[in-house]
Amino acid sequence: MKILHITTNYPTKEFPIFGIFVKEQVESLQALGIDCEVFNCDGQNKGFKKYLTYIPKLWWRILTHKYDILHCHHALSAIILSMTGWPMFKKCVLSYQNDPDREWGKLFFHLFYPFFNAFIVKNNSIYLHYSKVRYLPNGCNDIFFHPMDKVLCRQKLGLQIDSICILYMDSNKGIRTQKRKDRYDDVLNLLRTKYGYNNIISIELTNTPRNVMPIYINACDLHLLSSDFEGSPNSVKECLCCNTPIVSTDVGNVNEMIGDINGCYVAASFTVEELAECADKALKNVDSFKGREDFLLKGYGMETVAKKLISLYEKMV
Repeated sequence: MKILHITTNYPTKEFPIFGIFVKEQVESLQALGIDCEVFNCDGQNKGFKKYLTYIPKLWWRILTHKYDILHCHHALSAIILSMTGWPMFKKCVLSYQNDPDREWGKLFFHLFYPFFNAFIVKNNSIYLHYSKVRYLPNGCNDIFFHPMDKVLCRQKLGLQIDSICILYMDSNKGIRTQKRKDRYDDVLNLLRTKYGYNNIISIELTNTPRNVMPIYINACDLHLLSSDFEGSPNSVKECLCCNTPIVSTDVGNVNEMIGDINGCYVAASFTVEELAECADKALKNVDSFKGREDFLLKGYGMETVAKKLISLYEKMV
């Protein structure tokens, strides 16, 4: 079985972790013997017209190579593929990265639907009642992301040993307004003024090299996710695999991932006050937090998800 992965989110030299989850999913499939190739429509910071230049290139690539399945990652890549006309003749699957309503919307979903064989969503979406839609969040590389000694990690990074380190993560250099960095900052300020945490350090990972991310995550006491919306945030999975607790707004599938894990908290509202209250609770339990095993039992390991995806491919062909 040979798969062509078509994506607008993929690591480049300039943005080394942009779309890293796509790259890692492809590698997890290859590790299980699936023949995969990647067609990256790199338009990051290059304007929408840049994406249009990939239409003839993609059309020729599919014409001159034999693929069993065309797998689009993100609705934009599905638009590019659809403009080649190949979905009328090839088996295609689209992985949404956010809920379809947040990713080019309902209209494009219905335009894709007759021509695509399967759709993957990462959250408990209303679109799951469509027969072609499957729920399959990305897996996490639980070998790469693993628990490490917090003190040693802080020493490597030059961080104060007795500080409280709270983590903010955004692979897009902080440009995604839905991540709500302003809300994150307000929560930290409230922790200082109302709860008396005078030694808080904000650790902000934006386009950070992949090789040092486990060190940063293990150095932190808490990951605070303050977003307005998400699909299935990879930062939550990576932190859980490192035994770093999470406090989050109720977005995407976060509640399913952490809602029943002791030491993690999902705020019932999006207010700064409630997030700060949850963060205070989490910080008081941080030394005894052990959420990795419970999380991986839910099936979020990289290989587990890859096997489920292969099963979907097999049904398609």
